[in-house]
Amino acid sequence: MKKLFYGVFIASAILSLGKVAKAEEIIPEKTGYTLDFHDEFEGPSLDETKWTDKYLEHWSDNPKNAKGNYRFEDGKLIESIQKDQQAWAPTLDKDNYGYGTTGVKSSAIQSFNKNWVHNFSGSKTLKSPISPENEMLGDSKTGGYATTYGYFEISAKLSNVKGGGHQAWWLVGMQNDTNNWINSKETGEIDIIETFFDYSSNVQRPVGTKGITEANRTKGIWQVCTFGWNDPFFSPSWTDSTTAVSGGNAGVVPGAVGLESLTNEFHTYGMEWEPGSLKFYFDGQLFRTINQAPDYPMGMILNIYTDAGSGKHNETFPKEWAVDYVRVYKKNEGYELPKQGIKSRETNEFLSLSSDSDKVNLSSVNGEQEKWTLVPKGEYFLIKNTNTNELLHHENQKAYAEHGQVPETYYSAQWKKEEIDSHTRFVNRWKPTKALHTENNLGYLEVGTIHQGAWRSQWSFE
Repeated sequence: MKKLFYGVFIASAILSLGKVAKAEEIIPEKTGYTLDFHDEFEGPSLDETKWTDKYLEHWSDNPKNAKGNYRFEDGKLIESIQKDQQAWAPTLDKDNYGYGTTGVKSSAIQSFNKNWVHNFSGSKTLKSPISPENEMLGDSKTGGYATTYGYFEISAKLSNVKGGGHQAWWLVGMQNDTNNWINSKETGEIDIIETFFDYSSNVQRPVGTKGITEANRTKGIWQVCTFGWNDPFFSPSWTDSTTAVSGGNAGVVPGAVGLESLTNEFHTYGMEWEPGSLKFYFDGQLFRTINQAPDYPMGMILNIYTDAGSGKHNETFPKEWAVDYVRVYKKNEGYELPKQGIKSRETNEFLSLSSDSDKVNLSSVNGEQEKWTLVPKGEYFLIKNTNTNELLHHENQKAYAEHGQVPETYYSAQWKKEEIDSHTRFVNRWKPTKALHTENNLGYLEVGTIHQGAWRSQWSFE
């Protein structure tokens, strides 16, 4: 059956009526934001305009085994793993850790259903291709939900079964650039929750090879987790909440409330996703920031696992966790990157483009030719002229900065920001000893070695 679209117009209608989804339920407003997507899980059945209940079925041997176990109880979604549940994809997600099991078991709902998404196994063929009439791409034609940027929040009570396994709420890139996994760059993964049933060293799992200390293990490994897969700009290695991450802060897990509270009471887990930034919240309090982010649509997965990398199951069944709601809000002001003039600290002149030269000129005027956006790409930035969409680069290693249509993946077009006295230096990724400057007062932007304190290598934005 063709899925119906759950879109912004429905959310807007809800908001115009005071956000009353049902007579007894009021969805709270978030100041400065508009509700874009939500499910309060009142039941009695899953809303198929928003979700599918099959977990990445295109990689499963049998789509019937990809179907999740869940129920609705007291206005909550209860996802579970049953004792007799079959492994969802024993060929591709088999017993990779030597547990002696038939493979990973998972019960999930997803806000999308799309072939090739999340090819963790490297498979070059689909096991169970999704037919066009059953696709959910997060658009007006096929339904579901996928988006770029926003504030995501869930209220959940974690499982108390101990043993190996974990519960997760995560986002994956929709790969709208191409269905060819090898060539797709929109493959990032953000795990807002990916937390174990049992954090002790008693559980058989492979995390010991990661060099994580026992002290950190007991805090809660993988409370948040990111990985770019093929995305060249985002999270090139796995991060978790017990380690420092390039571009971010040392992780602090929200387990200070104690395991009894996490497994017996509902807590909120949130993430603010903006250009170049991911901020993670526990019960409304910021506990981690990662200064990089994907910049393409992602869909949501909500599920519970066992016999995966988080450990071999024990004999306590069913394994369950409860979710009260999922909500996504968007900033009223939007997420467009600012268009700014880049002004020299020394001369007060602005970077400017002219079509009759490959040089980047200096101008006393801050007009349309002088407007730029700094586009975050992982730890680095593209400096893009908003009038021509050309990038500032150093591809030909000239003594001056060039502008042109070079690929975003070129290191010569990527610049690292260094903050000096409330001003910014731009250092080239490819040639990290070289920075943008105007030291020789030539009337155009130079690239070369120059000490950090030189005002002619420092810039502000207007």
